[in-house]
Amino acid sequence: MKISVAAVVVLFKPDLVILDRLLKSLIGQVDSVYIVDNTPGADLESYPESFSGESWTYHPLKDNLGIARAHNAGIDLAREAGHSHVLLMDQDSALAPGTVDTLVAEEQKLLAEGKKVGAIGPVVVDEKTGEAAPAITPTRFGGKRTPIDLKTQEPVATSYIIASGSLISLSVLKTVGGMKDEFFIDWVDIEWGERAASFGYISYLTPLVSMRHSIGDEFVEFMGRKINLHTDFRNYFIVRNATYLVLWGQISIASRLQLARRVPLYVIYYSLCSRRKWYSAKLLCLAVYDGVIKKMFKGRF
Repeated sequence: MKISVAAVVVLFKPDLVILDRLLKSLIGQVDSVYIVDNTPGADLESYPESFSGESWTYHPLKDNLGIARAHNAGIDLAREAGHSHVLLMDQDSALAPGTVDTLVAEEQKLLAEGKKVGAIGPVVVDEKTGEAAPAITPTRFGGKRTPIDLKTQEPVATSYIIASGSLISLSVLKTVGGMKDEFFIDWVDIEWGERAASFGYISYLTPLVSMRHSIGDEFVEFMGRKINLHTDFRNYFIVRNATYLVLWGQISIASRLQLARRVPLYVIYYSLCSRRKWYSAKLLCLAVYDGVIKKMFKGRF
C-alpha cells in the first residue's frame, strides 16, 4: 500500500503569526494540506499571505461548527482524494522536521509486529509549563497518568492521544468512524480513542519526536493540583461532554467510573477558579443536565 498523508488543519480566528509557523512546518512533510476554517464569515481573502502551495486546499465552513465537524470535513476531503492517512493539526501547534516520516515509520513497525494501531503521535510538550504530557495507562479504576521518558526509543501505548499531531489511517477511520460532531469541542479525541479501543485498536505516543502545543488558557495550583483553565465557554463543553460519556459513551467501565468521580470535581474546580463564580457554577450545573438529557452540539450557546 502506498502511503500518502494529508494534513487536516482546523482554524478558528487564528493568530496569523502562529498559523504561519504551523503551515511552514508542514512543508515537505505531507502530500496535501486541507485547511478547514471554523471562523464565522471567513474566506480565502481573510488570509492573503498565509496559504500557498499547489497541494493546499482551503475549505471554509462559514460558521463555527466545532472541531469535530471540522476534522470530519477534512477527513472526507482526504478520503475523496485517495490519501491513506490523515494528520490532524490544531492551529497553535507546529511540527519538528521529520515528524511525519517518523510517525509513519513507527506505525508501520508496530503493524509489522501484529499490533492494531489506532492513532500514533508525538509526545506533546506544553508551551506554558514545558512539561511533557504523560501516557494514559488503563487500570481497573480508570486511566493512570504515566510519565514518558523522552530518552526511550519504543512507542508507548496509551488510552488516547490528543488530536493535534495524531496520524490516523483512513482504513481505521472507516472501521471506527469519525469524530462525534455533536461533541462540538472537548473530549472529541478522547472519545475517539476510547471508541477505537473498543474495536481493538491501540493509540501510541513515540518519544522519538515531540511537539510543542498550547494546553489551556492558563493554569493555577489548586489544593495541590495543577489545573488547566479555560474560558467558561470551554468549561461548559468539558463538563457536558464528560457527563454524556459517563452515561451514554462507548468507553470502558473503568473510564466511566473515573469520569463519574471527576465531573463534580470539574464543577467545583472551574467554578471556584472562574472570575464569575456564580455564573460559572450555574452554567456548569446546566452542562451536567444537558449531558444527561443529550442536549448536544452547541448546547447553551
